[in-house]
Amino acid sequence: MATTPQWRFREMQPGEINVDPIEGEFFTTEAIGSVTDALVRESIQNSLDAAQGSEPVTVRFSYFSKPNPGYDAGFITKRYIDGLSSHLQAKHAGLPDIPSTGKAMNYLLIEDYGTRGLQGDVAQYDDLDDDFKKNDFYYFWRNIGRTRKEATDLGRWGLGKTVFQAASRINSFFGVTVRHDDGRLLLMGQSVLKIHKSSGRRYSPYGYFGRFDGDLALPVADQSFINLFSDQFLVDRLDKPGLSILVPFLDREIESTRFAQKFVNSTVKHYFFPILAGKLIVEIRHGKKSYRLDSASLDKLLKKSRFLESQGMLGLIDLARWAIKQPEAAFLKLNEPTPGRAPKLRDTVDPALIEDLQQRFSASRRLAFYLPLSIQRQNSKEFMHTGFNVFLERDENLDRAEDYFIRQGITLPEITSLKHRGIRAIISITERELSSFLGDAENPAHTEWERNSKKFKRKYRLGPTTLDYVKTSPREIVKILTQPRKGRDENLLKHIFSLPEVKTGPSVNGEDDKFADAAKQKSPAPFVDVVGSRYIQLTSVRGGFRLSKRSGATKVPRYVAIYVAYEVRSGNPFKKYSPLDFDVAKSPIQVQIQGAKLLMHKDNCIQIEVQKGNFKLTVTGFDMHRDLRIKTVP
Repeated sequence: MATTPQWRFREMQPGEINVDPIEGEFFTTEAIGSVTDALVRESIQNSLDAAQGSEPVTVRFSYFSKPNPGYDAGFITKRYIDGLSSHLQAKHAGLPDIPSTGKAMNYLLIEDYGTRGLQGDVAQYDDLDDDFKKNDFYYFWRNIGRTRKEATDLGRWGLGKTVFQAASRINSFFGVTVRHDDGRLLLMGQSVLKIHKSSGRRYSPYGYFGRFDGDLALPVADQSFINLFSDQFLVDRLDKPGLSILVPFLDREIESTRFAQKFVNSTVKHYFFPILAGKLIVEIRHGKKSYRLDSASLDKLLKKSRFLESQGMLGLIDLARWAIKQPEAAFLKLNEPTPGRAPKLRDTVDPALIEDLQQRFSASRRLAFYLPLSIQRQNSKEFMHTGFNVFLERDENLDRAEDYFIRQGITLPEITSLKHRGIRAIISITERELSSFLGDAENPAHTEWERNSKKFKRKYRLGPTTLDYVKTSPREIVKILTQPRKGRDENLLKHIFSLPEVKTGPSVNGEDDKFADAAKQKSPAPFVDVVGSRYIQLTSVRGGFRLSKRSGATKVPRYVAIYVAYEVRSGNPFKKYSPLDFDVAKSPIQVQIQGAKLLMHKDNCIQIEVQKGNFKLTVTGFDMHRDLRIKTVP
C-alpha cells in the first residue's frame, strides 16, 4: 500500500471501452444562469441533504487570491499540484486553459457546518450487495450519476459534485471532512480529465489524491498532514463535523471582482425560502468584504443590492416571510381530487367559497391554499395521501407574472405557470411523498420537472397528469379567482378591474395638452401587440396604445380599421371579445386623433381616414392588469 499522499490516475487496459466524462456539461449548458449559479445551487443542496440535528445548516463561500502567505508558494504547489501536472498537460486531457502552476494559486473554499460530513466505510468500492448500508463517502468520491439518496433529499442523480471540478481550470478539487459519527478527519482529492496519454501510457479520466491500495484510492488520515494542509489553505474545519471543498485555479467567471455580489445574488435567488425559514445561513467572504445571509439580515442586505431590487426580490421576500408565518388554521384547504383519476383543480374548490375568495383576492389580500393530492405507484393498490401549499398575492408594482416552485427549499427556476401580470405566487413542497414524486421527475440540474422521462412515467400511475396538476396549480387558482360572473355585474368588475380615470379632454378630434402630459408619464402601461401592419408603428402609453406612421414607411393606407381585444389564455382574442370587456365608444376608453378623421368607433373596432402622413391615434383607459392585442386592417 502506498502511504505517501500523491496524485494517481489508473492505467487503462487493452480492450476497455473509451468513454470521456460528460457529466460536467449538466451544470454548464443547462439554463441555470452561470457557473456561479450552478456552484451555489449544488453545493448548498448537498449540505442541506447532509443536515445533522435541528440547528440551521451554515455554508460559507470564501475566495482567496493565494494560499496562506506564511508558507512558501512553491512548496505548496509542489506538494499538491506537481504530481498532477503531467496529466494536466497531456495532449488529450481536454483542458483548453491550463494555468501556470508557477504563479500563485487562487482558490475557493466551500465549507459547511451543522452537517454529518462524509460518513461510511472508506474502503467500500461497490453497492451491489443486498445488505448495503448508507455510505456518503462512497457515493461522493466513487460514483457519477448513481445515488442512494433518500426520497426527500434534493439531489437524486449523483451528479451534483461534478460542479466542483467544472469550476476549476484544472478540473480538480480537494475535500476535507470531519465525520459526525466517529470524529475522523480525512482528506482526499479528485481530478476529472479525458482519456489521455502520459509518457506513452494511456490513463483513465479519473485521478485521485490520497493513499493507494493497488488501484483503490483511500483518504489521507494523517492528522498532522491534514492540519498542515488546512493551515496552508486557511481551512476552518478542526473538529467541526462537516465538509470543506477546495477548488483551485478558479474558472475565470468565478474569480471576477464581483465575486461576492454574484454569490449573494445566486444564493438569494435559489435559496431565499430556507434562509427565511431559519434552516440555512450562508456566509460569503471576499478579501475584506464579508456578507451573512440569514433570516434576520436578509432584508437589509437586499436593499443594498440594486440587482436584486430590480428583479422584484423585495416583494418576493415579503410574501415568503408572510407565507412561512402562516398557522395551519390560516390555510384554505381545497378538496382532494378523486384518487385513481386524472386530477383537475376546478373540481377541488367549493363553489360556495368562490365569491368570497374572489373578493378577497381583488382587494389585494394575500391567500394561502393547501392542495391535498394522492399518488399511486405502479403495481400498487395503495394511495399515498400528500399535499402542497400555494401562496398568492396581487402586486400593483409587478409588471409581469411571477411564480416560484420550491421543493425542500431549493427553487426550480425553469418551471413557470402564471400568465396573469401583477400576480406573484410561491408553491412550496415539503411533504415526503410528494417531494419524492417530484424528485423523480427532476432533471439532473434540478431546474425542471420532466413529465415524459421514462424513469418517472414507469414509476407512477397517472404520473404525468398528477405532475401537471402541481405545475399548473397557481394558474388554475388564479383563473377561478378572476373569472367574471355570468351577465353584467358592475360592482364585481369595478373591484377586480379598476383604474384611476385619466382625464383626456372632451374632444376626440383635437389635441389635448393634459392627455399628452399623462401619456408621457413613466407609469406602467399594458403590453400591446400589433398584427398585420407594415406601415403602422405601435407605441405603448399609460393605459393604452398609440398608432402612427412607421419610421421609414413610404406610404400609409388612406383607410385603416383597428381592432382591439384583451389577450385570452387560449384561442383567438378577437373572436372572444365581449362588450363586458370594454367599448371603445364609452368611458373609460378615450380616443385622441391627429392628422386623421374618425369614421367610426364601436365595440372593439375603430375606423379612421388618414389625412396626413404624420397622423397619430391614441387610445387609453384599458385595464392595466390585462394585456392587449391590436390588429390593423388597411
